[in-house]
Amino acid sequence: MRPHVEVIQDTDYIWHKAELYGGEGEARERRLSVDEEDGSSSLTIEFITDWGRPGGVHHADTEWYVLNGEMNYGGKTFTAGGYVQVPKGVVADYIKFTAGTTVLHFREYGDAGYDIGAERWSTCRPDEQVTTEQTTDRDFDPVPNAGPMPGLVIKYLHVDSISGFYSRLVRANEGWADHRLAHHPVYEEAYQTSGLMTYNFGTITEGSYFFRPARVKHGHFVSMDGGAVWLLRSDGELT
Repeated sequence: MRPHVEVIQDTDYIWHKAELYGGEGEARERRLSVDEEDGSSSLTIEFITDWGRPGGVHHADTEWYVLNGEMNYGGKTFTAGGYVQVPKGVVADYIKFTAGTTVLHFREYGDAGYDIGAERWSTCRPDEQVTTEQTTDRDFDPVPNAGPMPGLVIKYLHVDSISGFYSRLVRANEGWADHRLAHHPVYEEAYQTSGLMTYNFGTITEGSYFFRPARVKHGHFVSMDGGAVWLLRSDGELT
C-alpha cells in the first residue's frame, strides 16, 4: 500500500528519468506517491523533448492530465486540462507530447509495463474503454451527493462502474470553508492545479499534493482569494 503523504510541494521533490517504456524522446518525473508492492504511482512528468509512443496495452489503469503544453492522443490534440484514462489491458492508441509539456500521470493497480502492439486482454470487462476529454470544454457541476459544505463544484472525469474508483476535478469557490475533522473509508489523493487554500497542515498552493490512506483525519479547510482547483482521486466513494 502507499504511505501517507501530507502535504508536499512537487517542486521540492527531485527529478528522475521517466519510466515510460517503449517511447521515443526524453522525459523526467517527480514521484509524488509510489506503492512499492504493486508499482502504483502518482507522478509529475516533464517532457524535455518531443516524445511519443505507439499504441499498446498498459499494465496498470493509466491516466494523463495536461498541466501545460500539448498532448496528441490518437490524432486528437489536447492542451492544458486535456485528460486520457486507459484501463489496464485495454488497447491504447498512440500518444505524443510536445517538448516542454508537463502532465500528471497516474498508474493504479500495476506498474509502468507497456506492451506495444498488444491485443486487448480477455479479462477486461466490456464497459472498460478509453476515456478522453478536453476538460476545459465543460463547466463544473454541483456536487451530486450530500456531505460536503456548500461552495464545492465538480467535474467527474472517470468513474469505475464496479469499484467506484473515480477521478474528478473539484473547485472550492472563494471563501469556501469546512471546519469539520473528517476521515473516509477509502484513500484520497489530490494535486492542486490552481489557487490558494489554508488548512490545519498549513497553506496549500498550486503544485501541492497529498495522499491519505483510509481513516486518516483531516481538516479544517478555507479557500482563499480566487478559490482553488484540485484533481482528486479516490478508490471508492468519499463518505
